[in-house]
Amino acid sequence: MPVLFNPKSIPKHLPISSLIQLNYYNFIDKITIKLDNEISKASEILRSDGTILYPTDTIWGIGCDATSDNAVLKVYKIKKRDLKKPLICLASSYEMIRDYLEFMPDFDYHELYKESPTTFIFDSPKGISNHITKYSKSVGFRVPNNDFCKKLIAEFGKPIVSTSANLSEDKVPSNFEEINVEIKEGVDYIVDYMKNKNYSLPSRVIKFSNDGNFVKIR
Repeated sequence: MPVLFNPKSIPKHLPISSLIQLNYYNFIDKITIKLDNEISKASEILRSDGTILYPTDTIWGIGCDATSDNAVLKVYKIKKRDLKKPLICLASSYEMIRDYLEFMPDFDYHELYKESPTTFIFDSPKGISNHITKYSKSVGFRVPNNDFCKKLIAEFGKPIVSTSANLSEDKVPSNFEEINVEIKEGVDYIVDYMKNKNYSLPSRVIKFSNDGNFVKIR
């Protein structure tokens, strides 16, 4: 854990530039500690089949262990979502995604992601909750461009669900304040991080077939 600077220990004769630099490092240390604490709390909830409300690289999302039938069912109930509609999963890397597919087409996924945050839908999922895959026989994965999400998933060690933090058929919230109180009260833990950020639109969605061909869904 980073050691915070103690302002009382700073020599009074230091130039202004050095004081600014020390204040900056102190600020960064506080953010790092807060981030680590939230990751620890959220991963503990995920391990107990709980649900979380958390910031992603695109929008605020409702999340849980993507491999747990019990946890995934809770998310469907919170959103009042039709069980026939699948949920997206987040992974910390493309290597993690490969572990949850029977087959993953060879492709430069990073190149597509450079254009915009992209969710890739693949056939032949394995190890993912049956509630996510049983109707479509496929699974959507995204590697988020977000330090909190990547570190949380890496700490948890498995993919997590990511679905927009709104009741089904309601408007997708662009910030934390717009999230319906029913959603906030329905989850087991609300991540206290990046609550002031405004978000744009959900990710682009591209579906791959096992032969490597793909089509844009959204």
